[in-house]
Amino acid sequence: MAKHKSSDPSLARGIVLLVRLLLAAALLISLYVGYASFGGGAVAGCGPDSGCDKVLHSRWSKWFGIPVSVPAVLLYGLMLAATLRLGRKSSPEQQRQAWSTLLPGSWAVIAAVVWFVSLQVGVIKAICPFCMGSHACGLLAALLLVLKAPIREAPEKPWQREKEVYVAPKQARSLVLMALASVAILVLGQIVYRPATFNVTAVGDAKIQQTPTNHYFQIYDGRFTFNMNEAPLIGKPMAPHAMVSLFDYTCHYCRVMHGTLKELQKTFSNEIAIVSLPMPLDAECNRHVRITPRPHTNACEYAKLGLAVWRANPKVHAQFDDWLFEPEHPPELEAARQRAVQLVGASNLETALTNQWVNDYLQLGMNVYATNYIHVRQGAMPQLIIGTNLLTGTNTVEELYQRLENQLGLKAPTALSQAK
Repeated sequence: MAKHKSSDPSLARGIVLLVRLLLAAALLISLYVGYASFGGGAVAGCGPDSGCDKVLHSRWSKWFGIPVSVPAVLLYGLMLAATLRLGRKSSPEQQRQAWSTLLPGSWAVIAAVVWFVSLQVGVIKAICPFCMGSHACGLLAALLLVLKAPIREAPEKPWQREKEVYVAPKQARSLVLMALASVAILVLGQIVYRPATFNVTAVGDAKIQQTPTNHYFQIYDGRFTFNMNEAPLIGKPMAPHAMVSLFDYTCHYCRVMHGTLKELQKTFSNEIAIVSLPMPLDAECNRHVRITPRPHTNACEYAKLGLAVWRANPKVHAQFDDWLFEPEHPPELEAARQRAVQLVGASNLETALTNQWVNDYLQLGMNVYATNYIHVRQGAMPQLIIGTNLLTGTNTVEELYQRLENQLGLKAPTALSQAK
């Protein structure tokens, strides 16, 4: 009797070796991404606001708080172990057991890859190269296994069933349905569960200090001091409370956050001032960025323009910021320069741009960012410092209300009215 092709060493040996290599690659990539997710560190080559940063910090990167790379590691590890039973030295019974794992595992990989690639392309609109690499390796291995799976009816003779490798069609359907059901649970969990889109980390204390002539705000236990009469602000310099906002005009999440901060300051009016520090993710002026991601091209120039407008005329700075943040992507640099000229005048803008104050505050924002990263390993943007808390990522107004109440004792008027 001719052997089934899955037992043919001239065919199986090469295919099994390729499948093992692909599964091992997918496993290692998933392990690396999972390690970075648990450790809070950055993935190599994935700077703030890069494609992989957007993907790995999106709500879709977790399942009930667990990084999705964790089930990927378990699945790829289980499948890789099962392929060890597909060798020539394995008995038909061992190979049948292996296929009872590999067949549903392969269909689970295929369904999960379709889901996560669709999310990156259609929902997040950003690509994570590491994730795509893992998906590609896993998908290719899964397709090879599905195509070579020995799905056929069991032989009639008992002695044939003992000696041949097969998966009965009925059993195969049950295994595939089980795999698809498990992926459906993953998808449903991700749709239902909405994790926080920000991290909170403890840093040094922040406080207000007053002198007869000036109003100062200090963070990191006095390491950084802001003269509130000079610092770029959202709000009024004599407000009894303050916080720091680090942002980049070319950062997508910073653009989202700008409107939230405006609403926050409007709610508390004279009670809080927001120190508004540009932190360009551009290697042109920022030594903490090694390579400038394409979306952040000219980020240094936008930051200098924003600071120069404040220096020339603080009263029109909000107009410039709102105009620059309003579209989905920042306007062309020349258009931004022309807008600044309209607001403060050409000569005033040029004078401000050459003022050392602009470079000092640009450097100050980058130094605060570097301190955040060195001490608490947080590099995601935007960043807010409220009291002893460093918040990275995007926050809703309600989340910031809670943070202000916990840290500064400020309670939103809406919350007060509801309490009554």
